Amino acid sequence: MRKPKFIRITLSMLLACSFLLSCFPFLTNAATPAVRVDEGKIKFEITSTAATSSIRYRTVGWTVRRDQLCTNTSSKQCSDPRNGSHASFVNQQVRQVAQNPNPPIPGEPVTTYYEVSEDLVTDGMWQAGMGDIKDNDDLYLYAIMVSVDGNGNVRKGPFYTLEGIKNAEPWAHPDDLDDYFGIHVPYRSANFPVDVVAKTVGGTILKQPEVTFHKGDYKVGETINHEFPATIEDNGKTYSIVRSYLSPKKDLTQKSWLQENPDTNPKVRTRSFTVALGGTDAIAEYAENNPVKAIYQKEDGTKLKEVDKGVFETGEEVNYTFDPQLTSGGQTYEIVRTYITNNKKPDEKLFIQEKGDAKLLERSILVGSGGSNFIGIYKIPSPITVTSRIDAPDNVEASVTTVDGNFVFEAKSPVPLKTYEITKIENATFVTPNDKSGSLSGLTASKSLPIKIPFTSGSSITVKITVVVKDANGNSGDSTSDHTVRKGDSDGGDTSLPGTSQQVEAMDATASAIIKADSRGAERFDVLKGIPTSESLYVNASAKAYLYRNTFTEVKGSKSYPITVSRTYTLRWTEYVPGPPDSEGHSTTVPVSRSDTQTVTQSYSVERKYSYWLVDRLEVYGLQKATVANYALPSGSVTLQANGYTAPSVSATHDAAVSSHITDPVYRNVVLSGQTVYGGSSRPSVPSENWKSEAENAVGKIKVKNDTVVFNGQTIMDNRTVEETAPAPGAIPASPMIGQDVLYGSGFVIDPTKTNKASQPSTGTIYYTLVKGIGGGSNQSFPINDINPVTVHTPVVNLASVADDQAHNQKTVPTADRSALILDRPFTVTIPTSGPHRDITGYGNRDYAKYVRDKQVRFPFDVYKADHATLIPKDTWTSIPVGQLTTTFYMPVWVDEGNYDVLFRTFAENSPASFTSQRNANLDLTNHVATQVVAVEVIGRLFDFRITDVADYQWEKVFRTAAGSATPTGNSYWVGTKGIDGAARGNTAPYVLPIRPGSHPESGKKNVVVKTGYHFKFEVKTLGNMFSAGDGIKITPTFYFVDKQGKNRQQVDLYYHSGTKRFIRIGSTEDTEQRLVTLDTRMRNVSQQELSNTASSLWRVNGSSGSQTTYVQQYLKEAAQKRIYVGGYDGMLLPSQLRTFIGSMQVPSGIDTARANASVQRWFGEYSLPAAPYAVPVGMNLAEYGRTHRLDDNAPIFLRDGYFVVNFNIEIIRNKDIAHPHLQYKNAPLDNQWQMEGFQRSFVDPYGGMFSLLDGDVVFYHADLSSYDDFGTGGTH
Repeated sequence: MRKPKFIRITLSMLLACSFLLSCFPFLTNAATPAVRVDEGKIKFEITSTAATSSIRYRTVGWTVRRDQLCTNTSSKQCSDPRNGSHASFVNQQVRQVAQNPNPPIPGEPVTTYYEVSEDLVTDGMWQAGMGDIKDNDDLYLYAIMVSVDGNGNVRKGPFYTLEGIKNAEPWAHPDDLDDYFGIHVPYRSANFPVDVVAKTVGGTILKQPEVTFHKGDYKVGETINHEFPATIEDNGKTYSIVRSYLSPKKDLTQKSWLQENPDTNPKVRTRSFTVALGGTDAIAEYAENNPVKAIYQKEDGTKLKEVDKGVFETGEEVNYTFDPQLTSGGQTYEIVRTYITNNKKPDEKLFIQEKGDAKLLERSILVGSGGSNFIGIYKIPSPITVTSRIDAPDNVEASVTTVDGNFVFEAKSPVPLKTYEITKIENATFVTPNDKSGSLSGLTASKSLPIKIPFTSGSSITVKITVVVKDANGNSGDSTSDHTVRKGDSDGGDTSLPGTSQQVEAMDATASAIIKADSRGAERFDVLKGIPTSESLYVNASAKAYLYRNTFTEVKGSKSYPITVSRTYTLRWTEYVPGPPDSEGHSTTVPVSRSDTQTVTQSYSVERKYSYWLVDRLEVYGLQKATVANYALPSGSVTLQANGYTAPSVSATHDAAVSSHITDPVYRNVVLSGQTVYGGSSRPSVPSENWKSEAENAVGKIKVKNDTVVFNGQTIMDNRTVEETAPAPGAIPASPMIGQDVLYGSGFVIDPTKTNKASQPSTGTIYYTLVKGIGGGSNQSFPINDINPVTVHTPVVNLASVADDQAHNQKTVPTADRSALILDRPFTVTIPTSGPHRDITGYGNRDYAKYVRDKQVRFPFDVYKADHATLIPKDTWTSIPVGQLTTTFYMPVWVDEGNYDVLFRTFAENSPASFTSQRNANLDLTNHVATQVVAVEVIGRLFDFRITDVADYQWEKVFRTAAGSATPTGNSYWVGTKGIDGAARGNTAPYVLPIRPGSHPESGKKNVVVKTGYHFKFEVKTLGNMFSAGDGIKITPTFYFVDKQGKNRQQVDLYYHSGTKRFIRIGSTEDTEQRLVTLDTRMRNVSQQELSNTASSLWRVNGSSGSQTTYVQQYLKEAAQKRIYVGGYDGMLLPSQLRTFIGSMQVPSGIDTARANASVQRWFGEYSLPAAPYAVPVGMNLAEYGRTHRLDDNAPIFLRDGYFVVNFNIEIIRNKDIAHPHLQYKNAPLDNQWQMEGFQRSFVDPYGGMFSLLDGDVVFYHADLSSYDDFGTGGTH
């Protein structure tokens, strides 16, 4: 394994060497390398010529240190640069960037240029611990070298030390290598980023451009100053600074120079720091700070107690329970009022609860941004209750100086009231001074006293008034009210940033504005597509924080100053005068020294220049307000006053006089030192000299100063006194855009009366006030263009429905897609306010109750309200409370059966008097009403079947008070123990169907049922349109046999004899027996009043001809005498002649009593089996049996030892349509009325036999006993 690994390493080294050869050409006898650090990069160039030896050295990299390791001696000595803090850059980290000439010319000098990138240098120096380096600090570079052969192959190295490379080869000039080590290079820094970061203590960055931004790029070590804001508003929350620190970009985990405790340590906010190698983040951490307190106070604001609840997040729920009584200073107080305030709007009282309100003591709030307070108002208990208020506007225009209002108070006392007195009034006066006191009377009294509120200064004024009321017993009660009036709108926020530009006209406000749905950043609606009324908008305007224009003019000139320069010369020379003759008598001369002085004065004019700057024009404007108009806004427009905004601070002076800007220099004439001039033998001449320089030196420079401009503490035009040339002015910083909260207002509720309108245009104006003006200026305003439009669309939906009363729907074939409404029963309608609407923000499938003004329903028939007493006439629009989902109504009995459409409509709160509508939802904003149509069917009832008499004498006293009497006992046998809708009727066993063993109430007749041949009388009731001549009740009997133990129940065919015809099957063509029934018979006990009402109602409902009296008399006669054919053994059809009307005639005014009477019907009938029936299993061929067996009355085929069970199927027939019965008693697909009325499907006879029953079973007949047994043989049936 070692051999292959060695081969791989060798190949890698050869590849690396080949790469280096391509990057670094051969160097021998090279000149000293030119190395520098520029913009953080190491750059060097090396010039070399052709080699004179086959062995050469080459530079492959550099080691960088902060210290010099080499001696400055003729034989240079250097320590190993790798010992200690260092950074090395070698091989691939060194990049060739150019070569000249390219390609090289053999034998000619070639210069190669190399570079180590700033990233590599910065990283390497940081890792080496050189992070504290500054621009222009000293660096020392040490070459990393190798020796190569003539082919460029590395022979030895790399070598990091001078000694190592010198000893590597027998170099011809080894000292040439000294120049490659300990090279001094100044560090020229790159520009590194400095970022300001604001974040929460939890690490979330607050991404507002005013607090988190790129401050700039700077040289390492450059000093940066920054001030963090104390608080930040972000997404409706207030954050306060907690700490700040610095993090180098190369290690953001570091928190250097940490500063905390901002309340006592100003350095938390104000940071001054030097840029770290690679850049720096200046970081401040903020925490949300919303204090919550519970404050107990009197009405006049005197604080009684304060409870600090702590600090909470915005939106966090906090609860507090006030004490009902409080003792302070020995005085007991009782609570009369509580409310909530937010610290940002301390004058605004929210969610007020008065004494007697459910939530007076137990209060709950969601903490607002900036903090919130629970406020409890306490008063000294008194039998007198006084409440008061101040009625005055909340906001007035800025021009208003006086506000009108009223002080209103009400008083109650158990004894008569006597007087009142205003004991305190602040910031207001009464229009009538005598209103300050007066008399009262009665147990309750109220006053409304006009007041005037002066408002000449300030942005708000608070009025406070206290009234004391006394009663006849001397008891007193008081109340204090306060009210704040403001000028303009106070909503908004604050921020300010520096800018750029100089000596230009910066008067473009760059104004913009938006109108959107609350809340900002979490808008619930897209106003471009639609927003409902009653929802609120916010308006946010943006503009330059200030505007300015300036003209700064430079004044240049010169002045000449006269000056003399003088010098006194001493002239010396020697004259020869005759002297005494010499010894030979010759004449002689004698030298005589001569001297004189001469003063020379020269005049000069010395010129001095000057230059200074004047403020010819300066206009600076501060932001004032913005107005934005749109149809959706309250009153069509809102005003946004600049909030949290500070206008620029400008200090400027201007004086056009030159004398105010220059100061002449102090000077005097020059007297030069004396000078002696030697003249030899004659008087010398005064030399000619130019003393201009001396004159110039004698006059100083003019001192100058500018006008003054200081902008936000920054000196733009400096008025310090300097010589000759005053400094040129700087530039007023360019205005930043204001913060998002400066011109901001929210909660602008769209008036519920404003109708839907699409894309309503918006306009706006931004206003600036003149902060400083020199040479001109006045308040300015500019239009705000391109404000988004707003679409007002108040959504409503209508998915109304009517409950389908299937449980009581007895129709043979229920009508599909129609809700069943049953006569004389309650029903519910559902008008939801929720449902799908437009697929846009804030709409969709949701509840729209908030926007509904009214919900209405209209029935095409009369209905009662749920109380079954209040009648709503048909075609009447009836309003339903918006918050009520379902509403119960009651169907009167007189409503005609049939199909109807129930109409619904839901009004948007902004519906105009004249409106249009749309089904399901007002998706088109031109419509303000959503409608619905629900198909219904009104259906009658078939109910209360009962047996009222049995002809068998054994049953006479069950139904009659005495033998032979027609007076009924009142006993009847009902389907069950329940009524029409399943409620208990009141009857109990044995008075339930079927009549069976055990039905007879006498103890000795428990086994008695009915003997064949006896009939039983019955009644059945109906509701609805069963008052026509073609209406009737169809009854179809079915026969069963069951043995006396209740076993072996089976359906049978019944036969009987008739004259000479024997064994006639019931239901066959030979079965021709007819049943005739008289309505008004002695044993039916129908009252004459019932018959008379029926006749009268028939005459009126059907519009019969002739007199009503005649008609009634004829009806009563026929009812008593006429025998009506109803059918035979195989079935019956009870016609209209066997029907009475029993509907109540006590109906609301306007309702036809005859129609109401006819709405409830009672039908009468009777039925019997033949006296001698013969039973065989159903379907048996008796004729076939007779051909093979003896067939007579005693044939064994007949079932005898048991009971015959008669089972009725009862149906309603309308308009003679027998083929299509209208209603069913037991066989309707949705409602089995037989079961509804409590029919039991089994019973135990007195002997313990268990019998199973079928719905419709009405009578058990003895199979082995006949009416013949009571009267002897004879008869046919």
